Amino acid sequence: MPLELGLFLGAKEFGDADQQSKRSLVLDRTPYRYQRFCSDIAGQDIEAHGDKPAKAIELVRNWLSGPAAEHGSRIPSGSVVAERYLQFIADLPQWCERQKLVISQLTYGDDDLLIIDWLKTKPVV
Repeated sequence: MPLELGLFLGAKEFGDADQQSKRSLVLDRTPYRYQRFCSDIAGQDIEAHGDKPAKAIELVRNWLSGPAAEHGSRIPSGSVVAERYLQFIADLPQWCERQKLVISQLTYGDDDLLIIDWLKTKPVV
């Protein structure tokens, strides 16, 4: 999504105060991989996840924890979120079967509702 990222960064740099207040997190699988491409993304704080979902979850969690704390909320540690994700994925076939859904045909809305329902029955303690 280089085009979308470029538009976002351009709006952040040159947009109005609302646009300039936005934050972004840029992830890539390997450090400095972006330097091999024709890009002016240098200068952005790009985080590498090493093709490891648990690492990506940790990076996103840590990035979100700042704004969450500003609003008086806490997000569980990245390892806890990653473990709960694995639990959700393990439970997903049963949840889909109960709701007459096919995993390979889930829409974003389906995913969203499944996650909300799952979290309601298995809250973080």
